[in-house]
Amino acid sequence: MPTKKSLSLLVSSMVGAFVLSGQGAQANGDEADHSQWATLERYCFGCHNDEDWAGSLALNLLSAESVPENAESFEKVIKKLRGGLMPPPGEERPESQQLAETATWLEMTLDAHAAEQTPGRVGLRRLNRREYTYAIRDLLGLEIDAAKLLPADNLKHGFDVNAEALQTSPAFIDQYLNAARTIAHDAVGDTRPIPVMETYGSVADMIISLPAGGQDGTGSQQHHVPGMPFGTRGGVSITHNFMADGVYELDIGDLALAREVPRLEFAHILIALLDGKEFYRTTIGGETDHKWIDQILDDAVAQINARLKKVRFEASAGQHTVSITFLQRSMAESDERVRSTVLEGGQARIPQINALQIRGPVEVYGISQSPSREKIFICYPREIAEETNCAKDILQDLATRAFRRPVTVEDMQPIISFYESSRLRNDFEGSIRDAISAILVSPHFIYRAEDGNTNENGVYTLNDFELASRLSFFLWSSVPDEQLLELANAGKLKEDNVLRGELMRMLADPRADALIKDFSGQWLNLAKLDEINPNRFSFRFASGRLDPRPMFKEELNFFLDSILRSDESVVRLLDADYTFLNERLAMHYGIGDIKGSQMRRVYLEDPNRRGLLGKGAILMLTANPNRTAPVLRGAWILEHLLGTPPPEPPPNVEAFPENGAGPAKSVRERLAQHRANPSCFACHGVMDPLGLALENFNTVGQFRSVDPDNLQPIDTSGVLPDGTPINGASDLVDALLERKDMFVQTMVQNLLTYALGREVNYSDMPLVRKIARQTQSEGGSFSSMLYQVIISDAFRQREQLSQENKEQQSLPQQAAL
Repeated sequence: MPTKKSLSLLVSSMVGAFVLSGQGAQANGDEADHSQWATLERYCFGCHNDEDWAGSLALNLLSAESVPENAESFEKVIKKLRGGLMPPPGEERPESQQLAETATWLEMTLDAHAAEQTPGRVGLRRLNRREYTYAIRDLLGLEIDAAKLLPADNLKHGFDVNAEALQTSPAFIDQYLNAARTIAHDAVGDTRPIPVMETYGSVADMIISLPAGGQDGTGSQQHHVPGMPFGTRGGVSITHNFMADGVYELDIGDLALAREVPRLEFAHILIALLDGKEFYRTTIGGETDHKWIDQILDDAVAQINARLKKVRFEASAGQHTVSITFLQRSMAESDERVRSTVLEGGQARIPQINALQIRGPVEVYGISQSPSREKIFICYPREIAEETNCAKDILQDLATRAFRRPVTVEDMQPIISFYESSRLRNDFEGSIRDAISAILVSPHFIYRAEDGNTNENGVYTLNDFELASRLSFFLWSSVPDEQLLELANAGKLKEDNVLRGELMRMLADPRADALIKDFSGQWLNLAKLDEINPNRFSFRFASGRLDPRPMFKEELNFFLDSILRSDESVVRLLDADYTFLNERLAMHYGIGDIKGSQMRRVYLEDPNRRGLLGKGAILMLTANPNRTAPVLRGAWILEHLLGTPPPEPPPNVEAFPENGAGPAKSVRERLAQHRANPSCFACHGVMDPLGLALENFNTVGQFRSVDPDNLQPIDTSGVLPDGTPINGASDLVDALLERKDMFVQTMVQNLLTYALGREVNYSDMPLVRKIARQTQSEGGSFSSMLYQVIISDAFRQREQLSQENKEQQSLPQQAAL
C-alpha cells in the first residue's frame, strides 16, 4: 500500500496535472465526451477516488479533458474495461454496449493526441542464443548448439529479445571467446591426426543402459523416428562435425548387463548409418546371447558389448548425421506370449540407445570441401605469394556479412593483424581460423548497434544497412542475406514497395520458420509445456515413453505455419476447423480414421477442437500434471489472447483445495469453494468461466464428458462479465470471435515487442491500435500485419539516448583472443 506521504505527493501531482489540463482545454461542450465520462463517474468513482485509491488511481481528480495528459493511467483503464475486469463481477455494471463505447471513446481520444509520438528507445543489444545460432548457420554453414557454448538469456515478459535483459558480464565475454574458437575450428576443419572423442548422452550411459526417459538421446523406442529409414524403429540421431576426411570409430553404450538381461531375451538387429547410408549391422540378444550371459556371465557380457565398440567407418570433413536404430518387426513377429494391445505391436521388449561416442580421425586422408569451407574459402592460394591477398579477400567477405555492412580499413586492421601474427606459427588455414575467431568475437558481430542520422527532435532514422539488419533479425533471427545487403547498398531498402517485396520474399524463405516458431512460442508461452510432466498414475497412456508433447508441438507448429504464412486472417487461429494429425495423435484425440506416422491436414468434425484452444499443447501447458486448472486456463486466455492479464494473486492466498476425506468434489465445486471470498471473486469471476468452458479437456488434451473425481457429468457452463452465457469450448471460441479486435491487437502488441527488442508501453498503444485496424482492413493476414510493423516509425527510427546512456551503451572494445 502507498504511504501517506507518497499518497500526498501523488494527489498533489495529479491535481496539478488536472489544473494544467483545465487551463489548456477548450470548453467545446462535447456532449459525447461528458456522456462517456459520466459512465466512468457512475461506475468507477466509487472505488477509484482520492479516499480509497483502489489500484492507486483516483479518477475523481481527473476530467474528460485531462485524458490525453494521463495516457498511462487511461491505457490501464481501457485494458480493464476491455477485459471485463472492471467494474468487477458482482458490482453494478453498465450495459456491455455502453461499456464498449466508453472504452472506444478513450481509445479514440488517446489516438487523436498521439500524432507527435516518438519511436521509443532501444538500447544496445547483443545477439541472443537463437540469433547467434542462426547467424553462425548463415555465415559459416555450421549448425551449432548455442546452449552448450553460451549462458542462458534473460527473459523479460516472456521474450528473449529485450535489449535491457541482454546484458553481458566478464564471464559472458570469456564464453564468447571460447565459442568463437570452437566454431572457427569446426568450420575450417583440421588435418592434424589428433583423435578427438565426443560423447553424446551421459558418460555413465556408455557403461550401463538406463531405463527409458529422461536421458539424452532416449525416449520411446517403439516407434519410427522421423528421419530414420523406413522399416526401422527407435534409435537416436546426432549431428557430428568431422574435422577431416578419414577413418573414425564409433562406440555405442552397453546394451548387455550381467545378472540380468533386460530387453535381450529376443534378437534385435542394430544398424548404424552415416547420412542415412548403412555402414554397420549386428545382432544383439536372442537365445544364444541369453544363454551365453546366463552361463558365462561377465565375459559374455563384455564380448556381446564388444560388438558395439570401435566400429570403424569413413567420413568426409564437415557435419554429418550419425544414426543408430533397430529393424522394425511386424505384429506377427511379436515376442510376447499374449498379443499386445498397444499400437506399437511387435516392438515390445526392445533395447534402447542411451549414449554413443565418436572418436577420430584415427586416420587422415585429407580435407574436402564442406558447406562451411565453401562459405569461407572464396579463394585459395596456389603459392605463398598469393596468401596475403587471398586472406584479405576471405576475411573482408566474412566481416562484411558478419558486421551486416561494408567494412572500413579501421574494422579490418585488427582482423588482418590476427591473421598475420597467427601466420608466423601456423599454416594458411590455421591463420584463417584464428582470424575468423576475431570476427566472431568482435562487438560489431555480437552487438546490434544503430547510429543513424538525427533530426531536430533527437530521433535517429536508421540507415539502409541498419534497416536490413532489423528486418533480417525480425523475420529470420539472423544476419541479412546478399540481396538485402545489395538493396541497402543501393539505397533502395527504405522504399515502401521494396520493403513489401522483401517481406514477401523473406516470409516464403525457410529461414522464416524462426519467426513462426520462436515468436509464436514466446507470445503463447509454449516453453511452459516442457515443465508439465503428466502424472503417470493419472495418464499412464500419455506419460513416460508415451509422452505426447513432441506430437503436440509438431501439430501446433504445422497449424501456426498454415495460417501465418498464408492469406488467411490471423483470427483463424481462434476458430480454424482443421489441424494436423498422424495416427498416434489422432488416436490420442479419439479420432480413429487416420493411419500412418506422417502428419497431415485433417478436418475436425468436433467444433470443440477448433483453433488454438483445441490443441493438446495449449491444453497441457495451461493445466497441472495431475488435473485441470481452470484458473490457469482462464488467465492464459486473458493474457495471451485478449491482452488483459489479471492482477497477481494477493500474498498468502489459500491453496486450491484438494479432495480428502469424504465425498469427492469436482474441480468446479472446489473452485467455487476457493473463490467464496468476495475479494477473490473480483478476478475469479472473469477467469473461471473461461477456464471452466474447457473443462471437458483433461491435462493431456483428451475430451471427456464425466468428471474423474465424482463420476458426474462435467458442467462447462458459465457467464462472462458482459452477461454472455457460454457452455463448452465451442461457445468460448464464438465468444472470443466477438472480441476478435482485442485478439488482433494483442497479437500486434506482442509482435512489436518481438520486432523492436523493447517492451511496448502505454505510449505505443495508439500505434498498436493503428496497425491492428489497418491489418483487419486488409483482410487480417499475418503478412499485412508484418508490413504495417516494418513501415512504422517505431521500426525504422529510434529515439536518441541520453549522453549518460550513450556512454553506457557504447560498443565494448574488442577482447584480445
